[in-house]
Amino acid sequence: MKKWKVAFVALLGAALATPAMAFNVEWHGDLNNRFSFSDQADLSKRTVKDSAKYVSIDGSRSFSDLRNAGVTKKSKNDSDFFGELKYRMWLQAADDENKVKGVVAFEFGSSKFGGEGADFGGDDNVFELRWAYTDIEVPFDSASRLTVGLQPVGYNALLWSDNAAGVKWKRKSGSWAYSLGWFRDDVASNKTVGGDEKSDYDDAYAADVTYAFENGSSLNAFMVFMDSGQVDSDVDDIVTNAQDSEIWLGLSGKGKWGALSASATGIYLTGELSADEGDYDRKAFLFHGQLDYTVGANTFSFGGLYASGDDDPNDGDLENFDVIDISTSMIGSVVIFDNYADDNSFSQAPYVFDQGYKLLYAGLTHKLNNKTKLRAKYLWHNTAEDTLLGDDEIGHEFVAGVSYTIMKGLKAEINAGYLIGGDAWDALGTDGDSDDVFRTDARLRYKF
Repeated sequence: MKKWKVAFVALLGAALATPAMAFNVEWHGDLNNRFSFSDQADLSKRTVKDSAKYVSIDGSRSFSDLRNAGVTKKSKNDSDFFGELKYRMWLQAADDENKVKGVVAFEFGSSKFGGEGADFGGDDNVFELRWAYTDIEVPFDSASRLTVGLQPVGYNALLWSDNAAGVKWKRKSGSWAYSLGWFRDDVASNKTVGGDEKSDYDDAYAADVTYAFENGSSLNAFMVFMDSGQVDSDVDDIVTNAQDSEIWLGLSGKGKWGALSASATGIYLTGELSADEGDYDRKAFLFHGQLDYTVGANTFSFGGLYASGDDDPNDGDLENFDVIDISTSMIGSVVIFDNYADDNSFSQAPYVFDQGYKLLYAGLTHKLNNKTKLRAKYLWHNTAEDTLLGDDEIGHEFVAGVSYTIMKGLKAEINAGYLIGGDAWDALGTDGDSDDVFRTDARLRYKF
C-alpha cells in the first residue's frame, strides 16, 4: 500500500504544478456513496457472475445444487441494510494539441461500511488500479489514434463494457469510424504472465466499424474473438483441461426521429469448448431492443431482452449465451439485476446459469423540474429455458424512484423495487417455496 501512496502523492504534485508545464492536466472524480435495504438478506449471495462458464454437459451442471439453498426464502429477522463507498479518481494529462494523452485512474473502496477498508481506522488495502494508458495520435495519420495500456474497452455494453490491458487502434473519417484491438487476461495460477504455455492466459481480439448518419442515428458492427487458455474453475467438476474459443458477431444501432428514439442490439455467439471429455460447439444469441417516446415532460420506455439458454445437456452443443464482462444497470431492475448497489444482486449477467433470460419491461420518467425526475417501471423476468427450474417465470418486478440534483455535480437518488415471484422463483427456494422480495437502493454521488 505504501508504494501506491507515494505514486498518488507524486501524481497530485504533478497536477498542482500544471502552470509550469506545457500540458493540460485535469483531475476528475466520481465519489459514490450507496445504501441498500432488503427484507431478504440472502440476495447478497450473488449466484451468477460474468467470469464463470455456465455449461451443461451429459447432465452435469455447474451450481446444480442451487435448489434448496434458501436464497429466496425469508426467515425471522432476515433483513439487510448496508452502506457502501466506491470512489474513483483519475488524472489526465495532454499536450496543447491533444496529440498525446496519458491517463491514470484509481478506485478506492467498493467497501461496505464496517467492512474491509471502511472499518474503524479505515486503513486496510482496498486500492485498485483502474486505468493506466497512453493515447497518442498516429504521426503519419492524424485521423488515427493508438491507445496502449489498461483502458476502457468500449465495445457493446451487453458484451464487454469493463476495462482491459491491451492495445487499441481507432480511426475516424467523415461518417465512418473503425477500431482494432488486442487484449490479454492472465489466468495462470502461478501468475507467469507472457509464458510459453497457452493455458496461462486469455487473448481477446476485437474489431468494429460504425457509420453515423446526419440525423444523429448510428449503426455499429463488431466482432470479438476470445481465445481462453483455461476456463474458469466453476466448470472444473464438469470438464478437465478445457480451453474455450468464443466468437461474438454483433450489430447495434440507435436512432432518433422527433419524439421517438430507439436502440437495438443483436449478437450471435459461436465457437468451441475443447476438453478431455470431448468438443462442444457453441451456438447462442442475444437480442435487446428499446423504444422511447417523449411527450412534454414525460418519456415512455418499452423494451425487451432475450439471451438464449441450453435446453439439452446431452446434444453436444452449448446454446446458452455467454458474456465477457458487463453491467446490467441499464435495465433499471432493483431486485434482480444490478442497480445502484451493483455488488449485491441476484443476477449479474443476462442469464440464470445456463438457462438464458427473457425480459419485457415498460417505464415512465417524468421531469418534475430542472432538478427533479420521477421514475416508474414494470419488469417481467423469465428464463429462456425451464429444464433446470421446471418453469421459466421468475416474477413481476415493480420499481419506483426519484432523483434530485442538489447542486452541480452532486445528485441524490433512490429506487424501490418489489418482486412478486413466479414458479421459477419458487423453485430456487427451500422445498420449492420462495417469498416476494422488497428492496430499495439509494446513492449520494458527486462527480467532477
